[in-house]
Amino acid sequence: MKTNTININISGREYPVNITPDTEATMKKAVELVNDQVKDYSSSYAIKDPRDLLAMCALQLAFQHLEHGKNVQFNEKIEEQIKAIEKVLHI
Repeated sequence: MKTNTININISGREYPVNITPDTEATMKKAVELVNDQVKDYSSSYAIKDPRDLLAMCALQLAFQHLEHGKNVQFNEKIEEQIKAIEKVLHI
């Protein structure tokens, strides 16, 4: 698949990123999310070092990702149970 290199700006620094054309909008939204989170941490806490702000942002996003995974697994278990009930009830 064809990839393009775009430059993204995270916390005031430029980074080149290779992406496919169909993921460019998602990447830009992710950059916006990270930058917004960094701004929130900067204004809410006495953290000024950009590395510390990015570390806190990375931790928060990783936590959210893991929590989302738990919810997906929980939903899959519920779906399996519903299917088992439907099978017993011949629905």
